[in-house]
Amino acid sequence: MHRALLLPLIVVSSPAFSQTCDVPAGPIETCLVGAWIGSSTIPQALERAMQSMPDAIRANFNDFGRPVGMVVYDDGFFETFPMGANGSAAFRDDDGDVTTFQVNGQTTTTVGYMTALGGTLDLCYLPSAQGNLTGEMTVTTPDGSSTVPIFAMPDNAFTPVITYTCSGNRMQQMVALPAPLGTITYDLSRVPTSMFEDAMAAQIEDLPVD
Repeated sequence: MHRALLLPLIVVSSPAFSQTCDVPAGPIETCLVGAWIGSSTIPQALERAMQSMPDAIRANFNDFGRPVGMVVYDDGFFETFPMGANGSAAFRDDDGDVTTFQVNGQTTTTVGYMTALGGTLDLCYLPSAQGNLTGEMTVTTPDGSSTVPIFAMPDNAFTPVITYTCSGNRMQQMVALPAPLGTITYDLSRVPTSMFEDAMAAQIEDLPVD
């Protein structure tokens, strides 16, 4: 299988970065190997998190983290396909003034190795390939609007517990994040690897030329 692509499991939390990332010692579960595409509960988790804040907040993250795409190889090597990171939120303060945040971006590709043991996934990321967000955010207040780039999130030491089930052409992954986000679920279906190769080629062709 040609190595080209996989899945940003944690768009809403910067992944922990390991100084070393090696091929797993044992074979990876056969069911995991292949190309996958599907959806996640990231939009619902982000909206719940916003609504749990003290200010009156309206949030719409329907297009955040869609689609989810992933390729896993038989030695545990994986790559992610970038996915959209678009959403908006509006905060109303005690004086009735409204501030809106509009995010337009996408995740970057992650590359590394996964180990599957006892229904749990352990991911490590190759140097400079742990994924992040790119794009811009527009903030609008009663005084006007300003647009700023989305800065790369710093590495941190948080390592979420990722459990999974896999059978036939369906896989589900559950990523346990702290409150108020909670557990995020990824529902994935097996697809031909060529779908990813064609999609990545089209994306590269659309990139602006300096």
